[in-house]
Amino acid sequence: MTALPELVCGDLVRSTILPEAPGVRVQEMLARSMLESVTSDRKHRHSFAVSPVERSGEVLRVKLNGAAVLRREVRRRSWRCDTVALGVDDDPYHPVEEHYRLMPQVLSVLSESQTPIALYTASPLVLRDLSLLRLIGRTVPVTVSIPLATLDAVLAARVDPAAASPAVRLGMVEELAGAGLAPHIRIAPLPPLLADGTAQLEELLAALADAGAARVSVSPLQLDDDAGADFLEWLADEHPALVRRYRSLYGRRGFVSADYAMSLRGRMAPLVERHGLGSATGVDGVDREEQAVVPPAVRADAAVPELTLF
Repeated sequence: MTALPELVCGDLVRSTILPEAPGVRVQEMLARSMLESVTSDRKHRHSFAVSPVERSGEVLRVKLNGAAVLRREVRRRSWRCDTVALGVDDDPYHPVEEHYRLMPQVLSVLSESQTPIALYTASPLVLRDLSLLRLIGRTVPVTVSIPLATLDAVLAARVDPAAASPAVRLGMVEELAGAGLAPHIRIAPLPPLLADGTAQLEELLAALADAGAARVSVSPLQLDDDAGADFLEWLADEHPALVRRYRSLYGRRGFVSADYAMSLRGRMAPLVERHGLGSATGVDGVDREEQAVVPPAVRADAAVPELTLF
C-alpha cells in the first residue's frame, strides 16, 4: 500500500496511512521536547518518560526528530541521568516502528548519556534491537518489562488485544534472558476470577521460570476506561454469572478492592518463591494513590533485587 500524503503545516510534517497501522491515521511530527516528567503520576516509579510514538484514538503521532531532540535534552548540565521509561503509555515498538526505526536512535542517545533505561513492551519487534540492548546493558542499567497475564490465548487477546500471543511473549522472554537482560514480567492485566486461580498462576509462573524470567509483579485488570467498559460487556455476554462478583470486587472504582489485592499477594508469594522469581511479589492496582510499580532498572550483569511491595 502506498502512503497517502496530505498538505499540512506547523509541527505536523505529514499525515499518512501506512500498511503497518491499518485503520490508524499516522501523523509525522517534529517534536519540541521528548523528556516528560511523570513524577506527579504516582502510578509510575520513574521520574521521566519518553514516547517516540503516541496514540490518541485513531491518530498515531510519530516524532521524526525525537532522537535529536532527546540528545539535546540529556546533554544539559541539569540532566542527572535519572532512569527514563519507554512505553509507560504507548508501546514504543508499535508496528510502525518497523517503518520508522526510531527506537535504535533513542536507545543509543540514552546510552551515550549514561541514562538508565526501563523499557516496557509487548511486541516481539523489540528482538530486532536485541544486540543493541545487550551492548547497552554492559554499561548502562537496562530493564525490559513484558506484560503477560495468562497462557490462555483467547483470554489474553481479550484483556490485551494489542499484545502478541502468550506463546510469542514467552519466546521474547527466552530471547531476552539468553541475551543476559534479566526480563521482568508484569502479570498484567490480570482478570479476576478468570486467570487468577492458584493452579493457573502456578502454570504461568512455571512457564515464565522455564523461559528465563528474572522476576515478576502482578497488576489486576483495571476497569476505569473505555476498554474496561468493553470488557464488562464481554463478561456479561460470556460469563454472566461473574458480573455480580466483579461488582463486589470493584465497587464503583476501576480498581480491585484492597482485600482482593492482599489475598492475591498472599497466594502469589509462595509461588514466586518456589519458582525463583523474586523473594517477594508486588501487587499493583489497589488504588491510584497506592499502586505498586515495577522494580528499578538493573544492569544486565547485576544481581536481581527484591521486588517492591506497595
